[in-house]
Amino acid sequence: MQLDVTALTPGFCAEIDGVDISKPIAPEVRKEIRDAFDAYSVLVFHDQPMDDDTQVAFSRYFGSAEIGGGANPAVGTPFSRQSNLDIKTGEIIPSDDRRMHYQKGNMLWHMDSSFKADSSLCSILTAREVPPEGGNTEFASTRLAYESLTEDEKEKLEVLEVDHDIRFSRGLTGYKYDEAAGKGFITARHKLVRTNPGNGRKSLLIGVHAMAIVGWDEGESRALLDDLAARAENVIYSHKWRNDDVVVWDNQAAVHRATPFDNTRYRRLMQRTTIALEGAWPAMD
Repeated sequence: MQLDVTALTPGFCAEIDGVDISKPIAPEVRKEIRDAFDAYSVLVFHDQPMDDDTQVAFSRYFGSAEIGGGANPAVGTPFSRQSNLDIKTGEIIPSDDRRMHYQKGNMLWHMDSSFKADSSLCSILTAREVPPEGGNTEFASTRLAYESLTEDEKEKLEVLEVDHDIRFSRGLTGYKYDEAAGKGFITARHKLVRTNPGNGRKSLLIGVHAMAIVGWDEGESRALLDDLAARAENVIYSHKWRNDDVVVWDNQAAVHRATPFDNTRYRRLMQRTTIALEGAWPAMD
């Protein structure tokens, strides 16, 4: 079997047809999906109805899903809800609710879980209920940003490490954790330059959680991180969601952000699983 892979921008993001990912997938097809993931960083699957069980089963092909905690309303499950709906009542959450304030941070360019000691391989987001307008998710390539650098710049970046902290990034929108929740997070340190083991191509672990370059003063650190972020924005794919879409993206090679919709008028429910980098890509047989 050969998947139908259609690039959505040059060298970044692809639409995948020819497979029903809600059912068991043969090893050779999983290999094709991995090859497409390594090549394009973001994969879009249309018309793939998912419930929680089928999403978990599909997620296992990539590795182990993180278990939600902290501010995650789906605490203790593999899911992070991206929604304006109350998890208990199903009603729209008021726009001045603290939970909606928290979600404003999702509108800044970020990589999921880069603020954790074990950064993530990828995220898998399924569209259960989408608004008729607005609410796109945008993606930008940190691999193409790296490849835009000169050889001297690449050599300079190769040795750098970056501290990532969600308390820093959420603070940019004015959101403050209470004392108990804030103590549940760490400042995670990661190498700036990442290498994809499947194809050897390099990318940058950046985004709004990236607080500071280790050993640099604040001004110099911020200038470089902002420059790298601007380079990533040279190639952007904006995904307009349809019900039953599934999008998988590489948290080592792409940043993403939410965009606004009328969250007082329209309902939106998305379920995300995030795959830990450690133990990623289990055996194909």
